[in-house]
Amino acid sequence: MNISNSYSKSYELEWTGDMEFTKSITYQDKSIFKIVHPKGYWKDSDGNFGNFSCLGWVKNIKDKEILEVNCEALDNENDKFWVILNRNSEIGAGVGVSTYIDATGKYKKLINKKCKYAINYFQTGFFYKQVC
Repeated sequence: MNISNSYSKSYELEWTGDMEFTKSITYQDKSIFKIVHPKGYWKDSDGNFGNFSCLGWVKNIKDKEILEVNCEALDNENDKFWVILNRNSEIGAGVGVSTYIDATGKYKKLINKKCKYAINYFQTGFFYKQVC
């Protein structure tokens, strides 16, 4: 698939995965700092699909959630892209910004692109949708 044709229309990416919390610290004020390792599968609006694995941190302070998560994604044609997810919103479902920091093959044109995303959680899983 050719991503360069996607710039005239929006480029969409959907992820479905599981959230693993590997370590956490709870402070006296009940704020929490967690190391997270999300992983799962994705598909995009150009017909590409693959898997992803991420590593990052989440801070819950009162009713706010701040996070930075780094992700590596591999597609069905062995091309890769790397993104950093940032969010500063209410705990639970929310919106943030993903930034493409590196890529191979057809995804190189996405490097430095910032895209909005929304995420929702169910039990230990999550649903993510991004639009550029």
